[in-house]
Amino acid sequence: MRKLIKVLFVLCMALFVMSFLGCRFAPLSIEEAKSNLENAGYEVKIVDGSTFVDSEENPYPFIFASELEKYLVATKDSEEIHMYFFYNVDQASNNYSMMTNSKLSSGQNNQLVYFGTKQAIKDAGL
Repeated sequence: MRKLIKVLFVLCMALFVMSFLGCRFAPLSIEEAKSNLENAGYEVKIVDGSTFVDSEENPYPFIFASELEKYLVATKDSEEIHMYFFYNVDQASNNYSMMTNSKLSSGQNNQLVYFGTKQAIKDAGL
């Protein structure tokens, strides 16, 4: 019985450690995302946050210029990704809870909120 408990404990710990190894600990920088996407053949456009917030392209009127640092959009054929780099994690979380896009997969990575096709998300390094 003790052996079984020890084996189960070791297996649980191994699964716990492996689950963390699959996570991305460091936030993805805009430079790294741009480089990853360009290397994968995407056309990448980066816009200052305040410029994007005031533009006609912004589908989220509740985002404030003081919250959004940068916006990145990348396209390649039918693949696309939209990346919103906020100044801090709280601003990203608060805005992400209200942001939607039914056609694209989404997620949050620290200060980054993204919407994209599965392949574009993978190509970005997320």
